[in-house]
Amino acid sequence: MSHLAILGGGPAGLGVAFYAHRAGVPFALFEASAELGGMCRTLRCGDHLYDSGAHRFHDRDPEVTRDLLALMGEDLVRVKAPSAIWDLGRWIDFPPTPVNVLFAYGPREAGRIVVDLLRAGLRPRHPENSFEDFAVRRFGQTLARRILLNYSAKLWGLPTDQLSPDIATRRLQGMTLRSLVYELVFPGAKTEHVDGSFLYPRRGYGQIAEALAATLPAAAIHTRHAITGLECDGRAVTRVRFAGGGALDVEDRVVSTLPLPFLVSLLGDAVSEPVRAAASRLRFRHVRLLFLRLKTERLSDKASIYIPDPAYCISRIYEPRNRSAAMAPAGETAAVVEVPYFQGDALDRLPDDAFTERVVNELAALRLVDPRDVVGSRLHVIPNAYPVYTSGYAASVRVIHDGLSGIANLEALGRSGRFVYSHLHDQLRFGKDYVRRLTDALRANSA
Repeated sequence: MSHLAILGGGPAGLGVAFYAHRAGVPFALFEASAELGGMCRTLRCGDHLYDSGAHRFHDRDPEVTRDLLALMGEDLVRVKAPSAIWDLGRWIDFPPTPVNVLFAYGPREAGRIVVDLLRAGLRPRHPENSFEDFAVRRFGQTLARRILLNYSAKLWGLPTDQLSPDIATRRLQGMTLRSLVYELVFPGAKTEHVDGSFLYPRRGYGQIAEALAATLPAAAIHTRHAITGLECDGRAVTRVRFAGGGALDVEDRVVSTLPLPFLVSLLGDAVSEPVRAAASRLRFRHVRLLFLRLKTERLSDKASIYIPDPAYCISRIYEPRNRSAAMAPAGETAAVVEVPYFQGDALDRLPDDAFTERVVNELAALRLVDPRDVVGSRLHVIPNAYPVYTSGYAASVRVIHDGLSGIANLEALGRSGRFVYSHLHDQLRFGKDYVRRLTDALRANSA
């Protein structure tokens, strides 16, 4: 029977471990930190619970959803809470719906948006070489700039003409001239892309990681095992080295969910110089996450609030109690604020107190939070939160994966491991498919 070494205890690593254990495949999982879950964790401040991001589980993969419901039962509940864009003191549906946009911005701006949508619909088709090309072609210059391009430049930290069209998600596909006509002809109707219903655990998103981990044999889980190197002999990984001098001799296969550039660095000379050069071109966007305890019942009814205005460093805000009432005590709520940054930039260097003050002042200027309601705070760093999709990233990823394909017993999985923007259901799907391929191969070899 194959024995797996799983590197990384975030959602993707836990997914591989969960499905491997269910299939009877022995494994050992290694995580650098003291806790499993990676970005899928729920934190506590007093009586408040909050997640390490504005997470939601979307049931877009029926098979994976059934697995999760079987695991969590009644603890995974359906939540209906809309997300919205807050721009110039106006609520805009997220994903944006055409009629909502038209009415929110007033007749003059609405006229520009309609004209832009018409022009975009009539414009000859050309290759979309950047996210800016994609956004302007589908939504017109006015709307694209106001709610998509400004936000994307803030989130990924680069001008949008340097970003790949791959950052567009399926949630944006409904904001078209066709959907505008549909909503005008059928007042009150909303096109299918509107995002307001999702599954969520009663005690926070980290409950999913906890439920996955609870199914695993304790002896197979090794936290506080930071990986410092991978040794190769010809076409296979033979040893995993850990901080402090420990090592694991690899019995069969290695699954890495570590950030792809970090994995390449661990391999050292076992991969070619072009692979190492390609890895050096990949970047991740980190997030400073600020929890604010507030002595007020509620800020809004929104699941998430997006702030596209480039005058503010805040990219997204979420209110935990809008996902589950168990996340906040009676009479209080919380705002959890995300601020993306690159390592070493001005936002990274800002001292914690100054950073907190800046964010609270921005929330006040946006008229979303009264500073007098803030009675506590907690600050966290979420490393490698977003792979940055520059225009040339796909070519670099192909070079790396082609290079890694020469190491027969190594597979890179997950959001960071594959350098692909994805969600929890995708991470679980990665793990399920990997284990299925593995068990199919084992059966074929034993036949």
